[in-house]
Amino acid sequence: MRKRMFPITLIISLSIGLISFQTYAEPTLSDIKQMAAQGKSTAQYHLGMMYLSGEQGVTKDTTQALKWLTLADQNGSVGAKYSLGLMYMTGTGVSQNQSTAFEWFSKAAKFGHAQAQYTVGRMYSEGVGVEKNMPQAFEWIQKAALQGYPPAEFSLGLMYNDGRGVAQNKQQAIKWYTQAAEHQQSNAQYNLGIMYLNGEGTSKNPPLAKKWLQRAANAGDQDAKDVLKGLK
Repeated sequence: MRKRMFPITLIISLSIGLISFQTYAEPTLSDIKQMAAQGKSTAQYHLGMMYLSGEQGVTKDTTQALKWLTLADQNGSVGAKYSLGLMYMTGTGVSQNQSTAFEWFSKAAKFGHAQAQYTVGRMYSEGVGVEKNMPQAFEWIQKAALQGYPPAEFSLGLMYNDGRGVAQNKQQAIKWYTQAAEHQQSNAQYNLGIMYLNGEGTSKNPPLAKKWLQRAANAGDQDAKDVLKGLK
């Protein structure tokens, strides 16, 4: 059994609840509010995200989050575009609208935002907020993977392995699984171990298979633990 991708709607629903910010040594909250009021896009973005997460002494307020993120977007913040996409995708402070979310993610993706590129690719692959289009899915996921975004590296490996959106290429699958595995993606570690175990796209290599399966098992992957038991 190979590891697959979780639905993008589930991933985003989880991520909106995990938004967190580093504590600022400076500027202070008062400084951030003042700079935001002066039209500084970075401050507007941070203030919006503080209201969205309810951290750093700010009470969570999605109305204020929407206000400041919208202003930050208007002043050129790429991160704000992505965050507005998250809000529309999950219905946080706005009416849920996957098509509008896709538009916001696409705007951020075109500016090179790796998470947005990955999200756009996944939405194309699942037909969420946009018509399903596997070649477009591959294109955007590849852009994110080339920036070193680990979930995109794993997804690209899956697409090459299955021939979805691109011609099947087991060697390329191994390449991208390896990059994702080195970036601690346990699903990639498991799939890579299975490929070395079965000799898919490469010669059989039991030591490498065990190495990657063990790393996946160490990360808590039960399937990897089960396979390793059968190898003893």
